[in-house]
Amino acid sequence: MQSSFLKIETYQADDLTQAGTAIGRLRDNDIGAIILKDVYPKDSLAKLPAHLANNTPDFITSTFPAAFCAYFYGINLNLADRDMAPYFAAEPRFREKLAALDFGGEPAQDRICSLLSRLDQNRPYGAAPGPSLGEQHFFTTLRAHLTGGYIPAHFDNEAALRPTYKHIATLCEPDIYSFVMCIDQADAGGALDVYNLTSQTAAADFRNQDRAGEKKDLSDVERTSIRLEPGEMVILHSSRYLHGVSKVQGERTRWSMCSFMALARDGTQAYCWG
Repeated sequence: MQSSFLKIETYQADDLTQAGTAIGRLRDNDIGAIILKDVYPKDSLAKLPAHLANNTPDFITSTFPAAFCAYFYGINLNLADRDMAPYFAAEPRFREKLAALDFGGEPAQDRICSLLSRLDQNRPYGAAPGPSLGEQHFFTTLRAHLTGGYIPAHFDNEAALRPTYKHIATLCEPDIYSFVMCIDQADAGGALDVYNLTSQTAAADFRNQDRAGEKKDLSDVERTSIRLEPGEMVILHSSRYLHGVSKVQGERTRWSMCSFMALARDGTQAYCWG
């Protein structure tokens, strides 16, 4: 994929011998995004949309604001309550249900953490620990975007402003990056739109844009649209680049798995959270 402003590197998930420094270079702003092909075979994911739509695994469900026509399985840290006790209490069951979900290969957390590690000089990746012994953050959330569903343009470097990030902020560097893995794509729309605006120059204009209402006009801003196929994953320097998800068109739900990530303050590992 070509972009005039966003340097993207693309790899096959099972051939990362030349990709060991990719995430380090992403953190250093040498590249802006990494696309992994065939994280899971497309055919092996074909049964999951119906399974998820019926919530056969009985995941805990949470919602975006209604205007965004979307919901989660799991609890997203950005939208969690200030009282984090229910969040940490719900995590073990979600983790168990996710491990049992059949993607047609390794369990999702094991597979994705292994790939991220190989892209980052074998640095360990895992769910961020919580403030009390035995607690951990949700590794990821599963996201359903229905017809008309979207995510408004935003930067992920606002994390430190949210009360729910109080503990994460003590563990991690503030430079957040993120992954999105496609489970099923919409009929049209549902692309990850990355704009030629960085948090160094435009963060104040897009603060708190996760609420419904009037948004900045981005029609004249250059963008790169990344539309993943099932089984593909993108890793984006999402605290640096303005990004959002374009409106889903058609009846097919866009299903994805998404997590935020940051380097631990001592640099020995990286933490993920949904």
